Amino acid sequence: MMKLYIGIDVGTTSLKALALDENGECVATAKKTYELFASGAEATQNADDWYAAAVSAIREIVAKNIGEVCSISVSAQGGATVLLDKFGKTLTPAYSWMDNRASRESEELKEKFGNDLIYSRYGWRMQPNADAAKLLWMKRNISEIYEKVASFPSTLGFINQRLTGRIVEDPTCAAIRRLYDINEGKISADMLDLLALTEDKLPVTLPTGAFVGNLTADAARELGLSESVRVYNGAHDQYCASLGSGIVEIGQLMLATGTAWVLFGVTEAPLFGESRISPCIHPAGGYGALSTVTGIGAAFEWLSKLTDTPIPELSAEAEHLRGKNDNFFFRPSATGTGLLIGKSLGGHISGMTIGHGKYDLALALMEGAAFETALVIEEYKKSGMTDVTSITMTGGATASRFWQSLIADVTGLDVYASVQTDSPALGAAMLAACGGDNIASLSKQFSGEKTKVSPSEYSEYYREKFERYKDWRKTHQ
Repeated sequence: MMKLYIGIDVGTTSLKALALDENGECVATAKKTYELFASGAEATQNADDWYAAAVSAIREIVAKNIGEVCSISVSAQGGATVLLDKFGKTLTPAYSWMDNRASRESEELKEKFGNDLIYSRYGWRMQPNADAAKLLWMKRNISEIYEKVASFPSTLGFINQRLTGRIVEDPTCAAIRRLYDINEGKISADMLDLLALTEDKLPVTLPTGAFVGNLTADAARELGLSESVRVYNGAHDQYCASLGSGIVEIGQLMLATGTAWVLFGVTEAPLFGESRISPCIHPAGGYGALSTVTGIGAAFEWLSKLTDTPIPELSAEAEHLRGKNDNFFFRPSATGTGLLIGKSLGGHISGMTIGHGKYDLALALMEGAAFETALVIEEYKKSGMTDVTSITMTGGATASRFWQSLIADVTGLDVYASVQTDSPALGAAMLAACGGDNIASLSKQFSGEKTKVSPSEYSEYYREKFERYKDWRKTHQ
């Protein structure tokens, strides 16, 4: 019987499972959704919903009877916190990476440790949604529950616990919590002291791809699998996405396009810089460098709803206007963990006249996305990533070849588009297949086909417009 390796991607609102066969072919997928409970600064989820979705998705694949499942690995949203009692049961809803109630605590931690020290330790700025800030908030506001907690796993640690009984996470998920020092390779003792925690209350941190354990009897029964199935340590979803997209060599960039756009690079050394690029250990060797570009996807969705026009139509019609709006600029709103390029977080529009319509606005937004991407690449180069060779796009914007062309023209780089839409789950499946051994080779072999777009005849026009955009942007910081 054919051997199968399953990767599951635990996202913010859905879980995707993907099965690879021994030849690296994707032979089955499944998707299950769950709820995000958001109100004001608060955002929570039921962690048990994540596991229920994993059970349902894996059982759907198993029911196809296409092979024998040998191993499983997990791609996980970063920065969510689960509270477990001594029996491994959840005590409260999970605090999502979108939960920002700990703003006061975030400021206190910045004052206590200093922004530079926090960033140099963990590769991330301190923010209200960071687990360290949320844990301090819990200590103060739900102390009676906080004192009963036996373990505070992240999403990855929780799923590993449900599968194997062991609470294990990897450095990419541990560091984003602002708890694991990527330079020292250990949890920061002074941070634990401040949070009144002992290290045994946090997951064990093992390398990405490390063997976690076999399925427990309960997990095997729930999944319809054998207890011989092995579980290998997964990683933060963007790191898994880089594996699934074949981004494993120094100088390669991945542009993941969704509601938020994320630029991910592979570097020889950790890429620290004034703009606060987030580095961590890459599973294939070297380091990853991550930043949110801007709220591009969200802005395009807003424009589509505002004008009651499908996104494909906006993109197609915008292409006909290329090269005609020399001084019409649209800077999307910067959000999330974006680089510190300027101070303004709001969107800006300049040069719009009564003669412009929705397609002109769409073009300006798409150009703005390309300009902002190029600005981030410039920051990467300033911080030491001088050998950028190409960009691979994943996600929703790959449906627009025009958008790929804009990015190629502005950056001067070849742009590849991955045909694989579930790259985080694919990357996790690769880890399941090899346990982290020779993962770079496997990633190159199994990441799938890519289309290529090179700079066009408009490249000089867009290089000049990019310079004007940068001058205009300086007046809107």
